[in-house]
Amino acid sequence: MKKYSTLLVLLFVAGPLLADDFGFRFGLKASPNLSWFRTETRGYDNRGVSPGFSYGLIVDYEFAKNYAASSGLNILRTGGKMLYNYYHEEERTEKRRNYSLRYLEIPISLKLRTGEMGFFTYYGQFGLGLGFNIQAKADDRIFLDEDSTLRRREVDISDDTRFLRAALIIGAGLEYSLGGRTSILGGITFHNAFANILDVDNPAVATTPSAMNNYFELTVGMIF
Repeated sequence: MKKYSTLLVLLFVAGPLLADDFGFRFGLKASPNLSWFRTETRGYDNRGVSPGFSYGLIVDYEFAKNYAASSGLNILRTGGKMLYNYYHEEERTEKRRNYSLRYLEIPISLKLRTGEMGFFTYYGQFGLGLGFNIQAKADDRIFLDEDSTLRRREVDISDDTRFLRAALIIGAGLEYSLGGRTSILGGITFHNAFANILDVDNPAVATTPSAMNNYFELTVGMIF
C-alpha cells in the first residue's frame, strides 16, 4: 500500500511542471462511497450496502474549450454483503459473506464543463472505470441450524475474486475558483459495474455465480 501512496504523491508533485505547457490540470481527491452487489445468479442475494473510501490523483487534459479528457489513479476500497446457498461438510446450508475489496483504479472519462458563472463551473462526466484487485478479504457466517452458526473472520478470498473490475461511470459536480486555474471541487458519481467479480464454482447453485459491484461516491478535492 505504501508504494501506491508514494506514486500518487510523486505524480501530484510533478503536476505543475506539465500543467501550463500542455493543457493539463492536476489535483487530489478523497471520496467516501456506499457499495453493494447486483446479483444475476439464483441462490445469490444482495444483503445490504457497505461503506468504502477512495483517494487519489485527478488528471484532466483540456483539449478544447469546455471539454476535457479526465483520468487519474485511485486506491479504492469497496465491498458489499451477499447471502448464498452453500455446502458445508456435504450439508446444504447458507452463507452470509461481507466483502472487503481493494483495487488500484484507473478511471477514463469525458468531462463536459460549463463556462465560469461567478466563481462556479459545473461539469458532467461519462466514461469507464478499470480496477485491478490488490486485496480481497471477507467475514463469513455459515448457518448450521436454527440455533448455531459458524463465524470466520478475515478470510482471504483472492482466489474467489477476479483480478479486473470494470464499470461505467456517470457523474456531475462543480468547481469553485480560488483564482487562476486553482479550484475546489465537489461531485457525486455512480459506478455501474458490468463485469462479474466472482471467480468461483459453487455446486450449491445451478449456474456459475455472477455478481457486479456497484457504488455511489461523493468526491471532494482540489485541482489546479
